[in-house]
Amino acid sequence: MTETTVVGVSHSPLNTAKSFLLVGERVVVVDGGTPGGERRIERALVVAGRTLADVSLILVTHGHPDHAGGVAALRRMTGAPIAADRDEIPYLERHERAPTNPTGLAGRLFLWTPLPHEAFEPFTPDVVIDDTFDLRRYGVDARAYRSGGHTKGSLSVFVPETGDVIAADLLAGGIGIGGVMFHGRVIDPPFHDDFARVRTAVAELLALDGLRAFHVCHGGPLRPRDVERWLARSASGRRGAVR
Repeated sequence: MTETTVVGVSHSPLNTAKSFLLVGERVVVVDGGTPGGERRIERALVVAGRTLADVSLILVTHGHPDHAGGVAALRRMTGAPIAADRDEIPYLERHERAPTNPTGLAGRLFLWTPLPHEAFEPFTPDVVIDDTFDLRRYGVDARAYRSGGHTKGSLSVFVPETGDVIAADLLAGGIGIGGVMFHGRVIDPPFHDDFARVRTAVAELLALDGLRAFHVCHGGPLRPRDVERWLARSASGRRGAVR
């Protein structure tokens, strides 16, 4: 199989919000970005030498609007199915609002802005994930893991050949909500549903063989050794940034 590479797609200035392309024999889009993000993904495909017709799957890591906002439109543009964890379906169909429990001051301030409350077009996943999910059937050498923590059904993705992890919003890098500057500085994202589960999920990802880098949707990428230091600090009750 053709080597799978991770390509970031920026949805806002200063690296503060991203989705990703997994580019191999086909393309799997990981998250659709904010509403309207489908157009930025289309442009990123062109830069990567691919087209909308190359997209075999749209994988949604969780149901916050900066991840799910462009997904319904992207499905219409590509004809590709949407995959998501079973526990995210109420958020993606917008029967419930995905949790936004602040992790600190940045999260509390962020809740006063319209961005976390932005409406997006609801959708029902075509593929429901309830276990580790092999993406090779969609033309990329990668696996999706049920991580939880950030939201109940948050997903992470591992590319074993290159050692790249897409940890979505389990972690962030930078200052504030992530991004802006100091992108490799490990911080909490603005929100988490279950911080104990986040720590467990991060430890599980750190145990993967050949791990090289953590890609996150706000800032990053992050070095595994810095993530290990963050995990040790969080386990001791110290939740400060690590670089």
